[in-house]
Amino acid sequence: MSMHPLDSIFTARPAGSRPAARTVLATLLLAMTAPVAMAQDADSAWKFSGDLRGGYFASERTARDGSQSDDDAFNARLRVALQRGFAGNWTFRTRAAGRFSSEQDGTDIYLRGYAPTNVGTEFGDVTLDEAYLGYSAPSDGMRVRIGRFQTGFAVPGVASKGLDRNDSPNIDVNWTDGVHLDLPVANDWRGHVIAQYRHRRGSGGVARSPLDFSDSDSRTSLFLGLENNQRLGPVDHRMLSLTWMPASLADQGTANASREDYLAIDARVAGTWPIHDDGLRLVAGAEVGYALNTPASAVLGTGQRGDSDGLAWQLQASLYDIAPGHHLGVAYGRAGAGWLISPDFRPNDALAEIRYQWRVNPKLSFEARIRERKEIEIPATARRARVDDDFYLRASIKF
Repeated sequence: MSMHPLDSIFTARPAGSRPAARTVLATLLLAMTAPVAMAQDADSAWKFSGDLRGGYFASERTARDGSQSDDDAFNARLRVALQRGFAGNWTFRTRAAGRFSSEQDGTDIYLRGYAPTNVGTEFGDVTLDEAYLGYSAPSDGMRVRIGRFQTGFAVPGVASKGLDRNDSPNIDVNWTDGVHLDLPVANDWRGHVIAQYRHRRGSGGVARSPLDFSDSDSRTSLFLGLENNQRLGPVDHRMLSLTWMPASLADQGTANASREDYLAIDARVAGTWPIHDDGLRLVAGAEVGYALNTPASAVLGTGQRGDSDGLAWQLQASLYDIAPGHHLGVAYGRAGAGWLISPDFRPNDALAEIRYQWRVNPKLSFEARIRERKEIEIPATARRARVDDDFYLRASIKF
């Protein structure tokens, strides 16, 4: 059987102890920073950058039967990038990304066209989340990226989230393999066309079950968007988008041969309102999405009849510069069981969150978050809805 170039695995490390994770982390840093430092001395066109985000994460679950469980760990994500511009408007960029945890089970270094889970990489994984060739026309004209890159469209705010395409939030690692065309349309509107390759075993982006790419007709997904970030009164962001994933929805379950197209539409808007001359301001936004074709409720185990709910929405409000560099945000949203493409909202969940951020400078920030996620629909046999409460205290450093 032929193998796609991204299927190859560089190294598969067996499960190990926590010191093994630290060894991989150190090796990754040394292997990438040493040659880059020499390259910067030899040619100033090479640019080295990266970020490290990590902290303490704790969660508690109350299951449908009323039983409780909890978990806590120190988790981190390290990303190291190398970029070079050439021929005026062209750019080559590549980036290695790794997720690490005090509770991880071994390490794995690989390069392939799919993540090991339907929401991204696992703790202990190291891979490339960027490797692309980009072009940017003068005067804010057309932009193109070809290869592996990041895509993100979210409601702005301290607790920024997206219902559809929002790669690598928090300490996650996701990616998009394909082509991204970003071009001016008219009257400050820009158009986005993203053609994304999907591997038969999964995807680099979030695609929750029962989305499935085993059908040969599901290899390419399409995202179309219209975006405007120019100020119109208090409104400074609005966007409309459509996601089309042909032959990707296992509407009767993955064990059934039936496959249908998954089609979702999304709209978001946000604005900024100054409150005080010292910089205090309110940023608020809303987003709504609807999946036109959803799996049967019986497939998802919600206890309902007919097709699952395809509606998703969120509201956000943030106060920036309560004191210089100190921000506070809240978010609330709900995603029906048939909304399968959000990295921030699980299907069949209601989410409530409050987040505090202290931005010390452009390269260093600290955040604390409290979040609750609760099931919306449950079977009649369940005693109660499942509830997940979690907390984190994390730092983010850019270099």
